[in-house]
Amino acid sequence: MDTSSTNFKEDTILNAYLECPKIKTKSFTIRLIRKADSESLFQCYNDERAVCLMNDDNCDFGFYVESREKMLETIGYWLDFYEKQYFIRFSIVDNATDKAVGTIEGFVGETGVLRVDISSDFEKASCLSEIFEFAKDNFYEFFGNEVIVTKAIPGATERRKALNSCGWEFIDKYREHHDYYKITCKQ
Repeated sequence: MDTSSTNFKEDTILNAYLECPKIKTKSFTIRLIRKADSESLFQCYNDERAVCLMNDDNCDFGFYVESREKMLETIGYWLDFYEKQYFIRFSIVDNATDKAVGTIEGFVGETGVLRVDISSDFEKASCLSEIFEFAKDNFYEFFGNEVIVTKAIPGATERRKALNSCGWEFIDKYREHHDYYKITCKQ
C-alpha cells in the first residue's frame, strides 16, 4: 500500500484517500460523496432547520445552499479536496430509499473533527447514534484519529442525546470554538 502522502499517518491500517471505504450500518451506507447525490443532498443543505445544526467552524462558507447548481458546485469542491487528500466527505445514504440524506466529514490527524450534516427528517437520536458509533469505530483505521470531536449546539437536543448515549464527553471548547464533545476512537 502506498503511504507516500504527507497527510497520511503511517500506522493506520489503510489510506482512505487511495481507496475510500464503503461501510453499511443498520440504516445507512456511508460512502464517498458523488455528483449523482446532488439532488437528494440539495434537500438537506436547502433545509434551514438542518443547516442551523451543522458545524461550519473553520469552513470557507456556510452550508445553506440556495440552488441545485450550487449544490453540484459544492460537491465538486469536496471531491477536489478529497483528491488533494485534505478531507473526505462521505454521503450518508438511507438504506431504505438508496438516497443520500446527509454527509459526514473526516480527515487525517491525531484529533479529528467529525462534521455531521443530515436532513432534519433524520435528526433523531437513533439515526445520529448510528453515525457517531460508525465514526468512533472506523475513524482510527481511516484517518489515524485517536480522538474525535464534534459540535452540538444547545438547540441540537437529539444530537446531544445521541452523543450522551454513545459515551461522548462534553468538553465545550475545542480550539476557539464552543459546544464540542469528544470520544476516544476504537483502536
